[in-house]
Amino acid sequence: MNNFQFKKLNELCSRITDGSHYSPSGIDFGFPMLSVKDMNENSFSYDSCKYISKEDYLDLVKSDCKPLLNDVLIAKDGSYLKHVFVIKKEIDQAILSSIGILRPDLKKINPEYLKYYLQTSSVKETVAKKYVSGSALPRIILRNFGEIDVIYKDLETQSKIAKVLSYLDAKIELNNKINAELEAMAKLIYDYWFVQFDFPNEEGKPYKSSGGKMVWNEELKREIPEGWEVEKLSNCCEIIDCLHSKKSDFVFEDEKYYLLQLENISDDGLIDLKNKYYVTKSEYARWTSRIEVKDHDLVITNAGRVAGLSQIPKNVTAGIGRNITAIRPKKIQPTFLFNSFQSAEMKRQIKLNTDKGSL
Repeated sequence: MNNFQFKKLNELCSRITDGSHYSPSGIDFGFPMLSVKDMNENSFSYDSCKYISKEDYLDLVKSDCKPLLNDVLIAKDGSYLKHVFVIKKEIDQAILSSIGILRPDLKKINPEYLKYYLQTSSVKETVAKKYVSGSALPRIILRNFGEIDVIYKDLETQSKIAKVLSYLDAKIELNNKINAELEAMAKLIYDYWFVQFDFPNEEGKPYKSSGGKMVWNEELKREIPEGWEVEKLSNCCEIIDCLHSKKSDFVFEDEKYYLLQLENISDDGLIDLKNKYYVTKSEYARWTSRIEVKDHDLVITNAGRVAGLSQIPKNVTAGIGRNITAIRPKKIQPTFLFNSFQSAEMKRQIKLNTDKGSL
């Protein structure tokens, strides 16, 4: 028997709402108008967000669509709870209804503690079962969201928990930056060796720059090192398309049964599993009747954001949802293949073939 004390979310927040259900016309310069698509790990990205006029912005401020200091923002529509973060600095910006606003009562709950609590798998499972509507575009139903039970601690304990988790987050962010730098180095080496063909020759000198023999390849319409060959992807990999039936309903039954969606395939080449699209065991079996992706497989988007590519990490098995193709290396080293997909030549060929309707 546990001694946890629970309080309802609506007891701990002075307000639970979302952003504007009306989207003003965009302009070139003005005030940021942000949606769930502009959320990332701990803040907003303003790279491709919409901007609105001062008049429209002030109207939205009156409607309480401006996040305030210490508000906890949640991804409400689509990949709900994929991103949850605290407003650390109040700026002039407004948000759309795809983002939920939780305004903590600071006398009762620490915003960072609430953020971390909402990111736990148990909360996401509860939300999936009780507080989500829609299958094509799942969204949190806010009118019931305040009924979620929150494990309650005194403010001092909350602060200590949040401090430890924030420290771990900072370490993870640092590791991610290091990984990104290593990945950039790997791409640079790949380009140097396999695009410019300046891999080390027998004397350790750059092959092409040192006069290494090159021969014309008719298929690529360019010169390649003597002795090299061009191989079709289908000859060295197993390529399996997803099912093209109607998208399954989002139903949580077990942690094992989920399908990768377009949003799980991130731009940095990694699989993002913070928000999984769960299905029943029987639906999972149907969707994986062709393939269940696993370690080292590549997955590539074939519609919408075409040619988004990620590699399946170790100890992960999953089904693939609509508009995703799986590529399983057979006669080629997986990491070499992954880096090959990053080259300009491969991207050109992918675009050419997807325009024709095939990979």
